[in-house]
Amino acid sequence: MYIVPDSDAAEGLNLNDCFSESIYDTEDALAELDTEEEMLCAFIAFQVNKDIEENPDLQLGVGRYQDVAEATERFGYFKTCVGEVQKVNEEENGWEAEINFFCDLSDPGDG
Repeated sequence: MYIVPDSDAAEGLNLNDCFSESIYDTEDALAELDTEEEMLCAFIAFQVNKDIEENPDLQLGVGRYQDVAEATERFGYFKTCVGEVQKVNEEENGWEAEINFFCDLSDPGDG
């Protein structure tokens, strides 16, 4: 299940092509996310691939969006998170940052 945020990028996408976790699950895949369309596709895949068995709170509604407004807000957080992960991975510090379950839950600047 997923909700498409309010974004002009959705108009040109076949959202059925945006379900694979491989869109965002490696350093190389993350490095390639640089357009609004690619970010939106990754965000859809992120929603679809949240694993209820590993994250039982999803069954209670935590982590799922209630409406387009919430999905739009979370999409902004997701883009910020992806940008931060990309920045860390560009540093070649001997380890790889990646997207995790919390990437859409809050803005890192909210402290």
